[in-house]
Amino acid sequence: MDKLYTYSFDRFSQLYRRTLRGLGVTGELVRLKLGPIGSKNLRVLTHVTVENLGHGYDKCRLGIDARGVDHYLDELQTIAANELAVSRSDVLLFEGDSFFAELTGTTNDDVLIMTAIGWTKDL
Repeated sequence: MDKLYTYSFDRFSQLYRRTLRGLGVTGELVRLKLGPIGSKNLRVLTHVTVENLGHGYDKCRLGIDARGVDHYLDELQTIAANELAVSRSDVLLFEGDSFFAELTGTTNDDVLIMTAIGWTKDL
Protein backbone atom coordinates (compact mmCIF):
# COMPACT_ATOMS: atom_id res chain seq x y z
CA MET A 1 0.00 0.00 0.00
CA ASP A 2 1.18 3.54 -0.74
CA LYS A 3 2.97 5.11 2.26
CA LEU A 4 0.65 8.14 2.15
CA TYR A 5 -2.24 5.95 3.31
CA THR A 6 -0.34 3.86 5.89
CA TYR A 7 0.22 6.49 8.59
CA SER A 8 -2.22 8.37 10.75
CA PHE A 9 -3.09 11.87 9.51
CA ASP A 10 -3.89 13.02 13.05
CA ARG A 11 -0.27 12.64 14.19
CA PHE A 12 1.35 15.71 12.71
CA SER A 13 4.87 16.97 13.51
CA GLN A 14 4.03 20.65 13.84
CA LEU A 15 1.36 23.22 13.13
CA TYR A 16 1.90 25.64 10.25
CA ARG A 17 0.79 29.26 9.89
CA ARG A 18 2.17 31.83 7.47
CA THR A 19 1.00 35.22 6.22
CA LEU A 20 2.51 36.83 3.13
CA ARG A 21 2.02 40.41 2.01
CA GLY A 22 2.58 41.86 -1.43
CA LEU A 23 1.72 44.85 -3.59
CA GLY A 24 -0.58 44.94 -6.59
CA VAL A 25 0.68 46.03 -10.01
CA THR A 26 -1.64 47.46 -12.67
CA GLY A 27 -1.69 45.28 -15.79
CA GLU A 28 0.45 42.50 -14.27
CA LEU A 29 -0.21 39.11 -12.76
CA VAL A 30 0.95 39.08 -9.11
CA ARG A 31 2.02 35.82 -7.47
CA LEU A 32 2.24 35.33 -3.71
CA LYS A 33 4.22 32.14 -3.09
CA LEU A 34 5.22 30.09 -0.06
CA GLY A 35 8.63 28.44 0.08
CA PRO A 36 9.11 24.83 -1.03
CA ILE A 37 8.36 21.86 1.23
CA GLY A 38 11.46 20.26 2.70
CA SER A 39 12.78 16.78 2.13
CA LYS A 40 10.71 13.92 3.58
CA ASN A 41 7.83 16.21 4.60
CA LEU A 42 4.14 16.45 3.87
CA ARG A 43 2.26 19.69 4.50
CA VAL A 44 -1.51 19.99 4.50
CA LEU A 45 -3.00 23.47 4.22
CA THR A 46 -6.44 23.32 5.78
CA HIS A 47 -7.29 27.02 5.38
CA VAL A 48 -6.05 29.54 2.81
CA THR A 49 -7.34 33.09 2.46
CA VAL A 50 -6.42 35.85 0.01
CA GLU A 51 -7.45 39.48 0.32
CA ASN A 52 -6.87 42.71 -1.58
CA LEU A 53 -7.26 45.64 0.81
CA GLY A 54 -8.94 48.57 -0.89
CA HIS A 55 -9.84 47.46 -4.44
CA GLY A 56 -11.67 44.67 -6.19
CA TYR A 57 -9.83 42.51 -8.72
CA ASP A 58 -10.63 40.13 -11.57
CA LYS A 59 -9.32 36.71 -10.58
CA CYS A 60 -7.59 34.72 -7.83
CA ARG A 61 -6.09 31.36 -8.78
CA LEU A 62 -4.68 28.97 -6.18
CA GLY A 63 -2.12 26.38 -7.18
CA ILE A 64 0.95 24.28 -6.57
CA ASP A 65 4.32 24.84 -8.24
CA ALA A 66 5.75 21.32 -8.42
CA ARG A 67 9.36 22.14 -9.31
CA GLY A 68 8.47 24.44 -12.18
CA VAL A 69 5.20 22.80 -13.27
CA ASP A 70 2.08 24.71 -12.18
CA HIS A 71 -1.00 22.77 -11.07
CA TYR A 72 -4.04 25.02 -10.60
CA LEU A 73 -6.47 23.93 -7.88
CA ASP A 74 -9.13 26.62 -7.62
CA GLU A 75 -10.21 29.88 -9.24
CA LEU A 76 -12.40 32.69 -7.97
CA GLN A 77 -13.55 35.50 -10.25
CA THR A 78 -14.70 39.10 -9.79
CA ILE A 79 -13.67 39.53 -6.18
CA ALA A 80 -14.93 42.68 -4.44
CA ALA A 81 -12.74 45.11 -2.52
CA ASN A 82 -11.82 43.76 0.91
CA GLU A 83 -13.56 40.44 0.17
CA LEU A 84 -11.85 37.43 1.72
CA ALA A 85 -11.27 34.74 -0.93
CA VAL A 86 -11.25 31.37 0.86
CA SER A 87 -9.97 28.01 -0.40
CA ARG A 88 -12.65 25.36 -0.74
CA SER A 89 -10.59 22.27 0.11
CA ASP A 90 -7.44 21.05 1.83
CA VAL A 91 -4.20 21.32 -0.16
CA LEU A 92 -1.60 18.53 0.05
CA LEU A 93 2.01 19.59 -0.58
CA PHE A 94 4.88 17.14 -0.98
CA GLU A 95 8.67 17.49 -1.11
CA GLY A 96 9.67 20.37 -3.41
CA ASP A 97 6.11 21.72 -3.84
CA SER A 98 5.36 25.43 -3.33
CA PHE A 99 1.85 26.79 -2.83
CA PHE A 100 0.87 30.04 -4.57
CA ALA A 101 -1.96 32.48 -5.19
CA GLU A 102 -2.06 34.40 -8.50
CA LEU A 103 -4.02 37.65 -8.58
CA THR A 104 -5.11 39.28 -11.83
CA GLY A 105 -6.55 42.79 -12.06
CA THR A 106 -4.88 44.41 -9.08
CA THR A 107 -3.82 48.07 -9.23
CA ASN A 108 -0.54 49.72 -8.28
CA ASP A 109 0.19 49.59 -4.56
CA ASP A 110 -2.87 47.50 -3.58
CA VAL A 111 -2.05 45.67 -0.36
CA LEU A 112 -2.36 41.91 -0.95
CA ILE A 113 -2.48 39.41 1.91
CA MET A 114 -2.38 35.59 1.76
CA THR A 115 -2.68 33.49 4.92
CA ALA A 116 -2.14 29.72 5.00
CA ILE A 117 -2.84 27.51 8.02
CA GLY A 118 -2.35 23.78 8.38
CA TRP A 119 0.15 21.21 9.59
CA THR A 120 3.35 19.42 8.63
CA LYS A 121 4.17 15.73 8.95
CA ASP A 122 7.61 14.15 8.81
CA LEU A 123 7.62 11.13 6.51
